Amino acid sequence: MFQPFSNLTKKLTGKRHYGWVIFALTGANLTVEGGMKNSVPVIFVALRDGFGRSAAATSAVFSAAGITGGLLAPLVGWLLDRLGPKRLFPVAGLVILAGYLLSSYASDIWQLFIFYSLVAALGETTISSFTATATLAPWFPRTRGRVLGLADAGNPLGQGIFAPLSQILISVLGWRPTFRILGLIFFLMISPANFLFQRRPPSEQPDKPDQPAKPAPTSIADLETEDGPAQDPDSDGILPLPAVWFLISARMSASVGISLTNVHLVAFFITAGYSGLQAAATIGAVGVVGLVGRPLSGTLSDYLGREFVYTAGLGMHVSALVLVLVFGNGQSMWPIIVFVGLSGLSDGIAGLVVAAKAADIVPSSKLGSVMGMIQLGRGVGFAAGPVLGGLLYDMQGDYVFAFSLAVAVSLAAIVLMWSARFAAARTPSAAA
Repeated sequence: MFQPFSNLTKKLTGKRHYGWVIFALTGANLTVEGGMKNSVPVIFVALRDGFGRSAAATSAVFSAAGITGGLLAPLVGWLLDRLGPKRLFPVAGLVILAGYLLSSYASDIWQLFIFYSLVAALGETTISSFTATATLAPWFPRTRGRVLGLADAGNPLGQGIFAPLSQILISVLGWRPTFRILGLIFFLMISPANFLFQRRPPSEQPDKPDQPAKPAPTSIADLETEDGPAQDPDSDGILPLPAVWFLISARMSASVGISLTNVHLVAFFITAGYSGLQAAATIGAVGVVGLVGRPLSGTLSDYLGREFVYTAGLGMHVSALVLVLVFGNGQSMWPIIVFVGLSGLSDGIAGLVVAAKAADIVPSSKLGSVMGMIQLGRGVGFAAGPVLGGLLYDMQGDYVFAFSLAVAVSLAAIVLMWSARFAAARTPSAAA
C-alpha cells in the first residue's frame, strides 16, 4: 500500500543518502520534544494558578515526568534496538496525543501525575534526544557531532515556536484547550512521517552492498585518524566501562541544574517584575538563538573535542544564571538580552555533547541501550530539579538559593565529563 512512498523517497534521495531523510525525521521529532519540555515553564504557572497549589506541589508534576522518563528510558532503548524506530516512533505520537487529551480533562492535580507525568512523558521519552542519537548517529559515523547538532536544532526550534504559542493560547483559551491543540499538533508531526519513511541504521543492514556495516569508532582519536573500519569493543562489557558511568553521572548532574531553573524560569522572571509574556518571549528567544548554538556546538565538538565544548557551554549557562540572578530587576532589559545570548548559544550542550561522546565509544548495535541508561541519568536529574526548586522557593520566597545550587551542580557536571575522557583514554579497546 505504501510502496509508492518508498519508491518516491528512493528517487529523491538515493539509497546512499537516505541518512538525510532520517535526519529530517529526527529534526521533526526533536522539534516536538523541544516544544513539550520547553513549554513547561509556561504550563507550570498556568497549572499553579489554575489548581491553586504551591510551587512545590505543582512542580512535582514535572518531577514525576522526569522520573517516568528516566526509569523507562532503558526499556525504550532496548525496544529501539529490537523493534526499530519505524515501529516505535509512530506509537510514541499516539501516546503523546492520548496524554495531552486526557490531561486536558483533569479535575484535580493528582490526575496529571497519571496523564501528563506518566502517559505524555512516556511518549516524549520515546522521541527524545537519546533515541535520536541512537537512530541518526550511525548514518554519519565521521561527522556525527555536526549532524547531531544540526538535527538537535529542532529542539530550540520547538522552544521558539511552542513556548510563546503556549502562552498566547493559554491567555486566550485557557490551559485545557491549549493541551488539546498541542497534543494534536505533536501527533501530526511525529506519527505519519515516521511510519512512512523511518528505517533502521545502516549498520543493522549489512546485507545491502550500498550500505555496508560500519561500526562506530571507539574513541575520538579513532574518529579523527582511522583509515578503515575500527573493530567494535566487546559489546558485553559496554555498561561496566567507567567512562560510560561518568557520562551517565554528568548527564544527571547537569540535568539537576538545568531543570532546577528551567521549570521555574517564567515564575522567576514574573517574581523579578517582568510580565508573563516577556518571560515566555525570553524562553522563545533562547530557542531561536539555539538554532545556531546547537549546530555550532556539535560541529565544534568534532574539531575541538567534546570536553572543551562541554566546558565552554556549561560555563556560559552558569554565567547566564548568575547574570539574571544579580541584575534581573524587572526594569532593565539588558540582562534579559545577554541571558538570551548566553543561554541560546549553550542550549542543549548538556545532552548533545554527552550523546556524541557516547557514540564515540559505544558500538551502534548497543548505542540504544547505553543511551537509555544515560537518559535514566537525565530522568533522575529532571525528577529532582523541579521539585527541589519549588521547595526552596516555598521556603525562602525567592529563587536565590535554587539558582545558586544550579550553578554548583553544573560545575560538578563539567568535572564528571572530563573524568569520562580520562577513563576512556585508560580503557583498552578490543582492537588493541
